[in-house]
Amino acid sequence: MRKILKQYSKSKLIEFAEPNHRYEAFFTPNDPFFPGYQYGPQRVEAPAAWNITQSSANIRIAIVDTGVQSDHPELAGKLLPGYDYVDWDPNTSDGNGHGTHVAGIAAAATNNGVGIAGMAPFASIIPIRSLDNNGNGLLSSVANGIVFAANNGAHVVNLSLGSLANDSFLQAAVQYAWDRGAVVIASAGNSNSTIPVYPASLPGVVSVASTNSSDVKSTFSNYGTWVDVAAPGEQILSTYTGTSYAYLSGTSMAAPHVSGLAALLASQGRTNTNVRDCIVFTCDPIPGTGTYWTQGRINALRAVQQPVL
Repeated sequence: MRKILKQYSKSKLIEFAEPNHRYEAFFTPNDPFFPGYQYGPQRVEAPAAWNITQSSANIRIAIVDTGVQSDHPELAGKLLPGYDYVDWDPNTSDGNGHGTHVAGIAAAATNNGVGIAGMAPFASIIPIRSLDNNGNGLLSSVANGIVFAANNGAHVVNLSLGSLANDSFLQAAVQYAWDRGAVVIASAGNSNSTIPVYPASLPGVVSVASTNSSDVKSTFSNYGTWVDVAAPGEQILSTYTGTSYAYLSGTSMAAPHVSGLAALLASQGRTNTNVRDCIVFTCDPIPGTGTYWTQGRINALRAVQQPVL
């Protein structure tokens, strides 16, 4: 092939000679709310990334939150056994809606002709209830949830929660998960403040701010040099309790976009160090980069194209 091209290129009768590469359509799921009502996956180039990987059922995303609706048609077939650290039992039902919404963004069933598309279409979900029906919970419940996730093989731990309080148990739980191969993703908070929150500002955690459909910082999003990346988090459509769908806004919605990306990367056989590096060092430098967040807004395609180290 190269010899022929070289020979053709020397001819004065031929302007240029190059291979006639094969092109193919990007994967477009048949979920009716995609793409018309979901700007998030499109903004971060997830459809193009799905041509490379859609994750795998072997990859586990732990949703440490208010629980997850167990019979939602977009989530039921993806849920693994979890635990409730509010009532201390295995019932991880969601009496709030927040956790169900977060789970759908990260990994709702995709290309099933129903509802929305998740960032990691084939990934599994470990539901962990650390927040009550009002969306509140103890630091110890969150830390226990992180430990449970690590002990049950989570590759990604999503923490769409936070507080100004920090202690050694939380730090130890995050380190415990990291040491067992998980990537920890946390929301930066919704106070339009530069004051660091936890666990987002802990070392090793990927902290996530929120952007809107115009790719600028959401007015509510916390920001600062302690924030690593940004992701869509404003007016995000996802699964909700009552087998329904709802629009919610917050850095809580931005974080699972990143967790879904982490699950795509983990399915490529990457270590948690390589997953984290691929996320933070392949971002698009949108306005605010270097001020509101250090790296930029995530880009799923660029991330999954990086070498597996």
